[in-house]
Amino acid sequence: MMKKTRTLLFCLLLFFVLIVSLPLILPLNSYKPQLEKRLSTLLQAKVQLENIEFTYQPLPFFALNGIKIDEGAGKIEQIRIPLNFSNLFKYGKSLKNVEVEGVHLSPALAFSLPKRFAALEQDRITLGDVLLTKASVILDQGELGPIDGVMKFAQNGAMADLQLADKQGHIEVHLKPKGDNVGLTVQATSWELPLGYPIVFERLYMSGEGSPEGLVIDDIRGESYGGVLSGKAQLTKQNEWNLQGQLVAKGVHTEPLSKIFSPATFVSGRMDAEAQFNYRAADYLKLFAHPEIDAHFLVREGAVHNLDLVAQLRAGETPAGRGGQTRFDTLKGKMVMRDRSVQLQSMVLEAGKFNAQGSVQTGGSTLNGAVSARLKAGVLVISNQIRIGGNLTSPTLSSGSAARGGALPSPAEMIETPL
Repeated sequence: MMKKTRTLLFCLLLFFVLIVSLPLILPLNSYKPQLEKRLSTLLQAKVQLENIEFTYQPLPFFALNGIKIDEGAGKIEQIRIPLNFSNLFKYGKSLKNVEVEGVHLSPALAFSLPKRFAALEQDRITLGDVLLTKASVILDQGELGPIDGVMKFAQNGAMADLQLADKQGHIEVHLKPKGDNVGLTVQATSWELPLGYPIVFERLYMSGEGSPEGLVIDDIRGESYGGVLSGKAQLTKQNEWNLQGQLVAKGVHTEPLSKIFSPATFVSGRMDAEAQFNYRAADYLKLFAHPEIDAHFLVREGAVHNLDLVAQLRAGETPAGRGGQTRFDTLKGKMVMRDRSVQLQSMVLEAGKFNAQGSVQTGGSTLNGAVSARLKAGVLVISNQIRIGGNLTSPTLSSGSAARGGALPSPAEMIETPL
């Protein structure tokens, strides 16, 4: 009995040594034409391999190097297929724990992947989870990426889900086949969206549908600076990239948001706003460099910090000094942003017996504008036009002699800064 056991163990050891040594004995690259033909059939594309090799480190695996798909429409630096018992005894029918590194695909090829992977079912090959590293999409001016992820397949071999995530864990993207297109969902936490300014979203959810022609995001929901957001967007690529859409914000804390533009001169309070945005660029990497945003806003129970309009109104021709603040019950108006130029148009500030209306523009750090202000104190009414200059760090206020007992100057007398 003991002799039979030793013989069985010896045979198993010999078989294992033979299996492990076989890849080193076989001329692997002689199988390259057969493997290229097999992969071409599976992916419905012309596939070329640079070479095939086998390594034991860190674990035994076969490596397919330098894969080209459809004459450069797609490139893969390396596909690693581990030499494990599952892959060994189900060769030709099932592969698991496959790793793909350095995936570079054209947009058209990327969006056609679900249909191409559907061919795996026809050839009776199923894949387990495929690990992707350094994946990107090839564009005219560069590449979108890289990013890591996992590609999941259903039991019938069809692609079920592509999960992508950044290394910091702030954003997770899911792509699923949806007819001829691809369904998209994005979930992010504590994420800085590249909108030209470092605006942070505590939570963000987006869903939509992508195709080779572009991306339609029909549901945007999020939380930012204590407020809630909702909206829609559309990304297209013809002669240039174009991202446009709408956002509605409710209850946003304006102090941390406005301090992005200036830590010295800012607005506090709670804001509701509706915004239309449009970004255009030939290079997607520069898409957010030239924002075009039109927003109507209403801020409640706050203050304009580093500007004291009431003190200047009382001082008349004498400068009232810098600093201070102007409290308000409501502040409403329109913001127009073009590149780095921001205009606050048709502003109306209401603060009990004090009110003001006007427009201000900032280009870079400079300020230029004017408001017509009116203060009622008992039977006395003071009105004047206040000019705003200087810069965001140290704004200056000036005015002529105040009209006492007069009416508020008409909007035609105000200084409107042209676009």
